[in-house]
Amino acid sequence: MILSPDFPDHYKTKILLKMAGHAGVFSLIKLWAQCQFRRTERIEKPTEIVAAIADWEGDADHLETALIESGFARRDGDTFILHQWEDQNKKLFTSYANGKKGGKPKSESPKALKKPAALKL
Repeated sequence: MILSPDFPDHYKTKILLKMAGHAGVFSLIKLWAQCQFRRTERIEKPTEIVAAIADWEGDADHLETALIESGFARRDGDTFILHQWEDQNKKLFTSYANGKKGGKPKSESPKALKKPAALKL
């Protein structure tokens, strides 16, 4: 999971902190970890199960409202979506795709193929 260096000071994080405290931020990180494990930003579960995945001990509706109002998530019917998680983690998806092909493709640039020149003393 890729966490931006400005995460602690980002306005969304500050809103979430005001609405749900540090436990809300911890719950967001737990949800992001679930996204990485499942390789998707979509959690097709009801509010109570999303809260359980997030290890949230308070009211499930309160966590979901805080995540949505802070801009980290949205709900589309029965699907809870962690807004822009896949966009922020494109490198992970590139790595997954390359791994299925046997790893990162080898460089075929002319510089990579040339031997270094011998040193003259």
